Amino acid sequence: MAIQLDVGVLACLRSGDFKAEVESLERYLQVLTRPPMFTTLRIDRSCITAEEAEEKICQSLEEQSLKSGVATFPMFWHKDFDDCLVLQNRGPNSVDTVEKEVMVDLACGMAVLRGANIFIQGIMAAPTSLAKGDAVSVFADLDKKCLKGLTTKYTGRKLFVGNGISQVSRADVFNAHSESLRGLAVLMTQPVYEAPCLSELAFPWLVAQNLPSIACVHALDPRPGQAVLDMCAAPGGKTSHIAALMEHRGSVVALEKSGQRAKKLEKMGLPGVQVFTFDATKALSPGAEAVSGEQHAGPAADLLKPHGVLVYSTCTITAAENEEQVAKLLAKRPDLQLVAPSVQLGKGGLRGSQLTAEQSSMVQRFDPGELLSCPGPASGDLHNVDTIGFFIAKFVKAGQKEGT
Repeated sequence: MAIQLDVGVLACLRSGDFKAEVESLERYLQVLTRPPMFTTLRIDRSCITAEEAEEKICQSLEEQSLKSGVATFPMFWHKDFDDCLVLQNRGPNSVDTVEKEVMVDLACGMAVLRGANIFIQGIMAAPTSLAKGDAVSVFADLDKKCLKGLTTKYTGRKLFVGNGISQVSRADVFNAHSESLRGLAVLMTQPVYEAPCLSELAFPWLVAQNLPSIACVHALDPRPGQAVLDMCAAPGGKTSHIAALMEHRGSVVALEKSGQRAKKLEKMGLPGVQVFTFDATKALSPGAEAVSGEQHAGPAADLLKPHGVLVYSTCTITAAENEEQVAKLLAKRPDLQLVAPSVQLGKGGLRGSQLTAEQSSMVQRFDPGELLSCPGPASGDLHNVDTIGFFIAKFVKAGQKEGT
């Protein structure tokens, strides 16, 4: 959301030999200035039936609607993944601002665009007259320059995310003990973008997870009793999904370089999952330096048993981190074969990359820039396109033994 480009530089590039590249960049930026219009929920089907899960989620969403005044959201099961519920968000809405303004940090503002309410920790500034029950307009600090506790209206770059009702006074937020305060600060009643409040869907069998991440684990296709190594595990969405598809029977070793993130993952208490604070790029070479995705895939290939499956994924859309890494791995490892997943939602690889046409057809690229070329909601699968940027490639290691 906080993207600034030099207009003069863009105009110069457009007039030269880079017109197509600039137009492509502008398409991406246009898409990136708004949140995805779909929310995907992943259900642990080893814990609950689809019917029971849908009933409980519908009940929770209806309760949200009564409290906030925001209408409930259309919901349907993904046709390719029986553990994925898709909810259709709404927006942008035309919302008039009110006199009192509340500034929140950028992370909080982005969360509001995805359906969250505002908690005390996210508030950066509020007027001295703020009282419980006041109507407020909420803005996100785009440049992270708003001073904590500011009493006047912030004049820097800010993004309007909607209106709400304050659940606290200014004194409740900014006092000697405010750092330890927790709780709801603003109930969003008129968001610019409407989405379900995920913090109120606190079921142990439910995880809010982006669709490409769900597709990534389905490409791996883990089965009960198998052994799986997750080499970049935090925050845990894919790790918990692997365990769920294995019905929590088997072994999942989750490696995470960050000690803090590894502790959070460990607190999830996933049955059959062992969490280690470890740099996976050093799995075979303790002195190696972490530089690229290739350094994850190389050790992973060495650790695979014959006919083992390797899934390489990133949450980027650059060729350098995606197609080029796949091409390098295939060139260095003749024992690895690139294979197509059973369900292919993403587009193929970039044209002009180092992959052959056949190889490009086997990888999955989720590119938000494709959204503007879609025919629209009538196409029926817009939820497969309106996602975060992501890339998936699946390999199988040669050998004579069977198993994953």
